Amino acid sequence: MKINLLLILFVLFFSCDNRRAAKFAPSDEASMSLKEVAFDASDSEQSEQVVSVERKLIRNGQLEFKTNDVKKAKEEIEKISKELNGYISGENENNYGDRLQYNQTIRVPADQFDNLIKRIEALADKVENKGINTQDVTEEFIDVEARLKTKRELEARYSEILKQAKTVADILAIESQIANVRSEIESMTGRLNYLKNQVSFSTLNLSYYQIIGTDFGFATKFVESLKGGWDNLLTFLIFLINLWPFVIGIAIGIIWWLRRRKAKRVN
Repeated sequence: MKINLLLILFVLFFSCDNRRAAKFAPSDEASMSLKEVAFDASDSEQSEQVVSVERKLIRNGQLEFKTNDVKKAKEEIEKISKELNGYISGENENNYGDRLQYNQTIRVPADQFDNLIKRIEALADKVENKGINTQDVTEEFIDVEARLKTKRELEARYSEILKQAKTVADILAIESQIANVRSEIESMTGRLNYLKNQVSFSTLNLSYYQIIGTDFGFATKFVESLKGGWDNLLTFLIFLINLWPFVIGIAIGIIWWLRRRKAKRVN
């Protein structure tokens, strides 16, 4: 009787364990769903990484316009550049007689480039030339960063090998490799810094001019003519002085001829 009771309890216990296992064990479909979710999550993370890659764009432009007051325009342009955290990297002034012109190169944070052009255009009486060029350097930027990382890792490995070198020949050979790698690192770093600078700051080549007085200017031209005549006279005198040997020779010849002619008359 006791044995039968123990058997019944054992069967009941075993059945309960099986039901609990079945209750908490995931089904094949659930397992597949979890795998799909994990796969989708992985894809989602990869997609977000791809989407999150910021485009590296270099934007340059040129703008040429006419204004009625070139000096005032220059002051306003310098003011606008400072307000937008930009700076003027180069400028020159040209006076073509009836045309006073300024040429400037302005560098401004990339996110203020469009604003810069818009505000400067407002100063123009007439925009004569405008152009904007956008260069996508994202691929080069990523490539240089990746190669730079690889070269730095290679330099670190060479440094570890150098610590284990035993002979002078080995040390010199490894140091030569390290020097080559460092040279490449410096070159890539310079290129990367250049790209970062060009992407961070956009460049605007600016040219603007004013038509100034076109009167005849009689008084000025009269004074200039007198000065020019005097200069020509001095030049002529200097020319004659340079001919003094010929003048003396001709004078001597004339005197001799006159004396000879007078002597013939006397005879």
